[in-house]
Amino acid sequence: MAFVHARVQIAETAATIAAEGRFVETAVDAIKAARREVERQVRRDPFFLATLEPYTPDGAEPTVARMCDAAALAGVGPMAAVAGAVAQAGLEAMVAQGCTHGWVDNGGDVALVLDRPVTMEVFHEPGARTAFGLRLEPAGGMFGVCTSSGRLGHSISLGDADVAVAIADSAVLADALATAIGNRVRGRESLAACFDPFKGVPGMVGGLAMFDGEVAVHGRLPELVEVEHSPERLTAHSKMPAACYSCSSHPSQEVRP
Repeated sequence: MAFVHARVQIAETAATIAAEGRFVETAVDAIKAARREVERQVRRDPFFLATLEPYTPDGAEPTVARMCDAAALAGVGPMAAVAGAVAQAGLEAMVAQGCTHGWVDNGGDVALVLDRPVTMEVFHEPGARTAFGLRLEPAGGMFGVCTSSGRLGHSISLGDADVAVAIADSAVLADALATAIGNRVRGRESLAACFDPFKGVPGMVGGLAMFDGEVAVHGRLPELVEVEHSPERLTAHSKMPAACYSCSSHPSQEVRP
């Protein structure tokens, strides 16, 4: 069956599901289910939505509990991990149905399982014709690559990084870590120490932080390559009010968060 890139929009979630077409509905259902868990938690506990500090409510459902666990490791509020948690839920559902190569890109927070290499563009400079990319290799299982920025996007960041990237053994952890790393980038001089609190976090693979073109790295990073910027591959919300998705075939296996 053909490999497709399916664009999905469900309320605030805008995601690209990349896999064989037969797995797309499975991922969509899992994304909806994960969102419902988070929405129920927010309705009964508004503090969960607002806090910027680690917090674990009583009786948390699985998606919420994952967010809280990851947030505690990174030292951030649980909503810092929501995009990664939703992406992870979608990917896990596909893998349970037999998917061995695919990803769910939830607005730059990506859960992946690979059986061959792919290149991920890291978008960080509007208007640029080129960008840097990560040459990702199969990892023997699922993993996450997530981004945060103090200069782009709508997510909360307490720092001013061009971009902060975290790679971890799950997208929910990578999302929390990307936020935490980005929070610590406050000027060029902060790059040297921005990874210090996270060097012993179990499940973290590596990270990258950039400020005004200067870069700090930590851990195991994939090969960095220059790529042509492809704005049409960015996963961005078009403010559509209803849930929908559409599929289109792509000849290359490239991730473009």
